[in-house]
Amino acid sequence: METLSRLVILVRDYQEALDFYCGKPGFEKFVDMKVGERRYVHVRLPSQLDVGIWLMQAEGRADRQRIGNQTAGQPVAVFYTNDLQRDYQNLSSRGEQFNVSPVKEGGAVFAHFLDLYENEFALVELPTVEGGAVPEEVGAVLCGSCLVIAGVFSSRQSVSH
Repeated sequence: METLSRLVILVRDYQEALDFYCGKPGFEKFVDMKVGERRYVHVRLPSQLDVGIWLMQAEGRADRQRIGNQTAGQPVAVFYTNDLQRDYQNLSSRGEQFNVSPVKEGGAVFAHFLDLYENEFALVELPTVEGGAVPEEVGAVLCGSCLVIAGVFSSRQSVSH
């Protein structure tokens, strides 16, 4: 394996999911095609072209029961930001629902927000030093129920939950 490309989110309806993801958090749709009987819909952050969310319409009763509860109440994903307060204000002004307001803990600042199905996402600003690198002593930061593991380089290398 070399890269992570998509995170799958079960949805009730493609249009309501697109309205939410392309509206409040500001994703853009980059795949919307039908192959046979299946429709493939992917959204991504405009700043990260090679990683996205595959919105998959639930099929059958078991799938529908998992909508909004794919991770049993834990965050589905962690988004990094270099300015949590800015992003918190921007998302809040678009009507985004935060279930955890910004908290500073272990040198990081984090908040959690919900999608239209109540899937939870963490938004994290890691502490940095000059040049944008994560300080070596940070290593791992506990952000609520998320353990964010940061590389000692300028990029964030992995997230564990």
